[in-house]
Amino acid sequence: MKLAVATRPHFFIEEDKIITRLFEEGLDYLLLHKSNPHPQYIERLLNLIPVKYHKKIFVCDYHRFSQEYKFAGHIINIDKEQVAPYPTKGKLVSNCNNLQQLEELKKKYDIIYFGPLGRTFHQSTELNEYGKKVINKKVWAFGDLDEYNLKKLPQYKFGGVILDKMLWSKFDACRSTDYSELINYFCKLQKIINKL
Repeated sequence: MKLAVATRPHFFIEEDKIITRLFEEGLDYLLLHKSNPHPQYIERLLNLIPVKYHKKIFVCDYHRFSQEYKFAGHIINIDKEQVAPYPTKGKLVSNCNNLQQLEELKKKYDIIYFGPLGRTFHQSTELNEYGKKVINKKVWAFGDLDEYNLKKLPQYKFGGVILDKMLWSKFDACRSTDYSELINYFCKLQKIINKL
């Protein structure tokens, strides 16, 4: 099962160091997604992350950088009309939050992140017997997944996990430069995922 992390919507000072450290610890992929990003900030962040990790980064709507950087692929937001043409290099990734839509999206995209799933997702009516039929390795679980929920994933046959807010909550970007708690939590979740 692959392990990915979605970036926070806003930039912060220690971000490049944390991302680099996550890759050093074995992170498979990063979903680089910012709210209303300025290209200069995106470029600065990418330049601070070692080049060898760029091939493990999925980017969202930053087609301008597709020629300069070798990314893993591109995130296509299905909730917005795609302005630029779909990129031709790398994998195409999209989001989905209902099972009926998921069946159709699996035909078009290489990876679909399904969620956000909450802490009680295994009790959700969204993930019922039908969910067990349509979820496969192309579908990655996304959301507030803790140690307990991660252990429930194999019954749905997800191909990966995308960590988000729960991971980033372990670091206060406004008051601290010590991100060891975040890294330790990541390593703890990674051990669980590696056993699935």
